[in-house]
Amino acid sequence: MTMFPSACVWNFPPPLAEALKQVKLTAFHYIDVEPATLDTPGDLQAQKELGLKVSCVALDHGLPGGRGLDGREHGGLRKAVPFLKQALNKAADLQAACAYLSSCGDSRQLNEFGGVLRELADDAARHQIKLCLEHAPGRALASASEALRFVRQLDHPNLHLLLDIGHTLLSREDPSRVIREAGSRIGYVQVNDNDGKKDRHWALLDGRLTREMLAGALEALKEVHYEGTLGLEVSGDFASVIGVFSRNRNLLLRLQLEQEAKSLKEPETRRKG
Repeated sequence: MTMFPSACVWNFPPPLAEALKQVKLTAFHYIDVEPATLDTPGDLQAQKELGLKVSCVALDHGLPGGRGLDGREHGGLRKAVPFLKQALNKAADLQAACAYLSSCGDSRQLNEFGGVLRELADDAARHQIKLCLEHAPGRALASASEALRFVRQLDHPNLHLLLDIGHTLLSREDPSRVIREAGSRIGYVQVNDNDGKKDRHWALLDGRLTREMLAGALEALKEVHYEGTLGLEVSGDFASVIGVFSRNRNLLLRLQLEQEAKSLKEPETRRKG
């Protein structure tokens, strides 16, 4: 089964409807959004008319002041819950398969954060949405391994790990190893590159990410039977991002085709041997 790339479109400047047309022209069929990305009626209409499906919604993007997950506001976690549930309702309206939020900012919040995650996972299950937790450098669950361990501790059937390959470059983790360790707990995957120092959201193979690392991660995802899309999250001005989306989409699909061709040749080679 092919893992199709999904364009994270929240960095595009308005009018978004025009950007969505360009995304469609570059042969994308899926997009990732923030809760407010498609609030403009014209943008929502364009998304529907173009047949672009929403793969994943970043629930905590755009949290109002005083309701953040970074630990700076007293009671911020509980104050964030109504916003996050409203974002889940939007995700359901958009027929998204997945939704996610990042780790809380302070390790002292983890017990409370776990309760919030369970509550949201229950709501997401009622919407038939897979809820995912993203590991994020500089936050309480900085590495993928820490986030996976936390997900397993909570032991909720509808709570999964969002693996951000760009973030694994910062935490110095092997994404292939994390994928195999997580198995069916992999709920969503985002791909981008950086210099290993900051989360720069560069195009694939422009930084520390190598072709071998990326191919290995895709192979591992196949092994664990991952059936989602690959959220391509890159930054830059509009013109360059459209070009990057096209180039990186082709790269992700080409690597998968190469792996498929290799797997088809292996039984033939064994027979000849």
